[in-house]
Amino acid sequence: MFTSLMPRENISTVVKIFLMIPLLNVVATIFTPYFPGGSLNPGVIRGVFLSMFCIWFLLSKKHVNAISKSTYFFLFYLLILCFFSSSILTTLYIYNKVFIASLFLPLALYFLNSEHTFLILIRTSIFALAILELNFLVSNFLGIGFATYKDESILFGESGVNITKYMVIFIMLIPFYLKYEKNKSLRIIASILLISGIIIVILGMKRSAILAISGGFLVYALMTPYKSRILRITPFIAAFVLLSGPYYIPIIEKRFKARQERVSMTYNQLSSSEEEGRLLEVQYTIEQTFGDSFDRIFIGYDLFLKKQFQGHRRMLHIDYMNMLGGAGIIGLSFFLFIYWRIWFFAKKIKRTGANSLAKNEIFAMICALLGVQAFMSFGGTMQGLDLRGTILLLLGAFLALGLQELKKENIVYGS
Repeated sequence: MFTSLMPRENISTVVKIFLMIPLLNVVATIFTPYFPGGSLNPGVIRGVFLSMFCIWFLLSKKHVNAISKSTYFFLFYLLILCFFSSSILTTLYIYNKVFIASLFLPLALYFLNSEHTFLILIRTSIFALAILELNFLVSNFLGIGFATYKDESILFGESGVNITKYMVIFIMLIPFYLKYEKNKSLRIIASILLISGIIIVILGMKRSAILAISGGFLVYALMTPYKSRILRITPFIAAFVLLSGPYYIPIIEKRFKARQERVSMTYNQLSSSEEEGRLLEVQYTIEQTFGDSFDRIFIGYDLFLKKQFQGHRRMLHIDYMNMLGGAGIIGLSFFLFIYWRIWFFAKKIKRTGANSLAKNEIFAMICALLGVQAFMSFGGTMQGLDLRGTILLLLGAFLALGLQELKKENIVYGS
């Protein structure tokens, strides 16, 4: 893998634009909160640009294949439901985010047609992680941002602690990246970003982020063909974490206590809490979906809009409930089917042709990213294009790399 990088390819302008998407998303995520209410903030500019880019792609490129078809069925179904919403404009606005994020999968499959472009995308993603970590350091050095969980010891900038969920996705790439990056200096930098990123995620005390990074690394460790390398490096990482513990463990303890004081965990408290009611969200959504009309079971109602919960309206945070409540069983099935198709084709690529370490490693990374998505979906990724979009982009990138491995064996994967 990554043996055909020399001589370097001439990359078209359009592909260069695509390769910069991770940086564009990170910049928009960090700086949009500094422009509240403005129509020309980085988030709006990013949204308009990516919308135009995706529409141009759909209209001008031959993009339909066996892997991307499930994405198009999903988007078409949701588009139809938008016009049955009680607030069509609001639903279409959120749909556009889902549209862009979902298109990242076929975009990656189309544009990443070589190992060289894949490596540039991964390097760009690692650089995006560096920007996120630098944002964390600058925020705490300058005192920029707001306190989380009633604890002012750690700041995460104006974007807040949710930015740690974004970091998890890029952190997951580093074990793969370290094996195939030829530049020693970049490997050292990536190793530093890996350890510091894990510490920052833990400091954030965001449950979905911690579960996602733990689950993702567990899946990867179980499936990678390079298990011996992980075993060899684990003692060094553990030693570093233990030796540096006195610098950050007291902060973790303080933040854990602050979170315990803030988070309500009893049934009655959860019922009346707007912020911590996700555990009951599942119960309420199922009751409203299956306890009402027959059509609501299959197509839901008011896609992406807030639902009525015990006297107050509440956004559905959990992706699975968002789809079930807003798009019914059909919508939830389409949503899950996309990830199943990704896993199915990744497994098919792995088993096609000769057995190789490269294809097994690609399959391990795809499964790890699917695991990250599965956990993050409990925290919510549907109504913003950063998290789900980045995961789908990387899943598409690894599928494209797998197809390149088949190409080396002179195997043409059918469309």
